[in-house]
Amino acid sequence: MAYTDFISAAIKKDIPAIKLDDTLRAAIEKMAEAGTSALMVAAGGEFVGIVTDMDVMKSISDNEDLDQTRVSKFMTACELITTKRTQQAPCVQLDETETVKMACGVMQLSGLHNILVTGKDDKPVGFVSTGDLLKLAIA
Repeated sequence: MAYTDFISAAIKKDIPAIKLDDTLRAAIEKMAEAGTSALMVAAGGEFVGIVTDMDVMKSISDNEDLDQTRVSKFMTACELITTKRTQQAPCVQLDETETVKMACGVMQLSGLHNILVTGKDDKPVGFVSTGDLLKLAIA
């Protein structure tokens, strides 16, 4: 049964990233170029959050300026949950060894459509989306 497959089979391994001070336009262009609905946000080489297509849509509906609005204004700021430190703003994330069933449950409870996936040493290895999981569920 595909529900017990590991989500590692559905991960988009190439994690598209954007800088904290990049613009709303840059986020839209990067998502379109990468064919993804989520970007990792980095500052000084460190993961600091996630920006999704829904964050972008809200900014547009709020009439934010494409070239003046910075990613930092509309992203979801969060920290990776690791065994090494306590988090102030933890990200919703899953380990790559979690099952499709577990990932679907986490997404349903959290209301998220994209979840960061971590691997060895609690490092980000990619994103998984609802569409990715549904494809794996019927595989």
